Amino acid sequence: MSTGDRLTPVTTILRHPWAPLLLVGVGAWLLRVAAFFNRNGALGYPVDFDEGVYFSAAALLAHGVLPYRDYFFVHPPGIAVLWAPVAAFARVMDVDSVLAAVRWCVPALGALSTVLSGRIVQERWGTRAGVVAALVYAVHPEASASDRAMVLEPVLNLACLGMAWVLLRPAEGREAWRRDVGAGVLLATACAVKLTAGVWVLATVWALGGGGEWRRALRTVGAAAVAGLVWMGPFLVMAAEPLLEGLLRFQVLRPPDGVLEPSIRLRLLMGESHWGVSVLSLLGLAVALVRSRRRDAVAERLFSVAGLLTVAVFLSSKSFFSHYNASLAPVTAVLSGLGASWVLAWADQRSRRFAVAATGVLGLTALSTLSEAIRLSKQRDRGLLVIGGAIRAAVPADASLCAFEPGWAIAAGRLPGVPLGNPILVDPYGFMLHGAVGATARFATAAAAFEDESTQHTVKPLLERCDYLVLLGRGEWQLSAASERWVGERFTREGDVWKRRP
Repeated sequence: MSTGDRLTPVTTILRHPWAPLLLVGVGAWLLRVAAFFNRNGALGYPVDFDEGVYFSAAALLAHGVLPYRDYFFVHPPGIAVLWAPVAAFARVMDVDSVLAAVRWCVPALGALSTVLSGRIVQERWGTRAGVVAALVYAVHPEASASDRAMVLEPVLNLACLGMAWVLLRPAEGREAWRRDVGAGVLLATACAVKLTAGVWVLATVWALGGGGEWRRALRTVGAAAVAGLVWMGPFLVMAAEPLLEGLLRFQVLRPPDGVLEPSIRLRLLMGESHWGVSVLSLLGLAVALVRSRRRDAVAERLFSVAGLLTVAVFLSSKSFFSHYNASLAPVTAVLSGLGASWVLAWADQRSRRFAVAATGVLGLTALSTLSEAIRLSKQRDRGLLVIGGAIRAAVPADASLCAFEPGWAIAAGRLPGVPLGNPILVDPYGFMLHGAVGATARFATAAAAFEDESTQHTVKPLLERCDYLVLLGRGEWQLSAASERWVGERFTREGDVWKRRP
């Protein structure tokens, strides 16, 4: 066999439309897992408070401990249900090892989202624009950071991009019907992970209805409604009132937290470290809005409306933190690809040399956030395992432990409420703020709410049932001065751990 014959399969693979996108996807995966190559492995990268809550909820499902029914939970159940099969290994393995294993799985979701971003653009506006979109997602700083943790955004983004890819693919007859149903199921999955995915429901209706495809819109949303009942039905049957309290009333009435100034929120959403990509995506948004009157501009309507509504929701929401920007990564990537396609079409009309130069500039623009993404990947949390070791040494396995940062207990191989019968403090932050929601007064910030007795009386009965407490910075912030004195009267501090007095 000649050398040329041996190279033919390789050449065929490299010429496949998916090939450049898969290469970018592999690069995205490497960027994300690179953060785990340190002395402490996957847990050497910072464990966010929310990640501890979500992992605890997923692992507790295997013990028969359910959100809403057994403890206060302020999120839809999707994240817990989807990760439960992996987190269930916490029944037979050390809890912190299972969290580390989950963290190794999450970067694959980011790599898939990278490929899907590029493929959606490639199928409509060309391979070069698709590669630009994939690169934007691959090195998006907030998305790459969230793709290392068991948080909402990796699953949310993959579900939204999967829905868009299925919805936008051409099909006829029964195949079109199946695609719309599949898109509806993915849309419901996104909403079951995070309530803000509801903007994609509105965007889908507008994207299809704007082209006169109202039957498709009804079919897709109808399938999403049925799938949503499957997601939420069991929890509604078992604990309807607590579920509605956590998902609706709490989110509407909770005290504001995080970044409160709308102008600062907008600057963070635009991306302080990636203005080049922001400009490119805004160009894509302008092109999408111009084309939106065309019947076949379904993708343009879908992503432009989803992006605008997401920004509107974040600007008006009660709480906002910079990592929320990860939810905009799919829209940013696809609209950047659309903007790149417009620039490339304009450059192609000039000359081949001009087109090559434009391609290079667009590639560098897409990669302009790489340095920030690498900087975030170098973050380290060396204190978590130290705290976990201190808890392991001080707290017997059968004793009840309440930790104000869920990650501390997980690092010690513990889950809230396990062994069964122990106090279940999965989300101390949301649980205490729930008391502020029921108060007659309204608070300007979450910090102000924590100073009020309405938030303190909710947690004290739970703390009274604990043998050991871990407060540190988080607990000291959430407990008022009076509550800290109350703890001091009943517990004795031994290093990082408070032990109940005999």
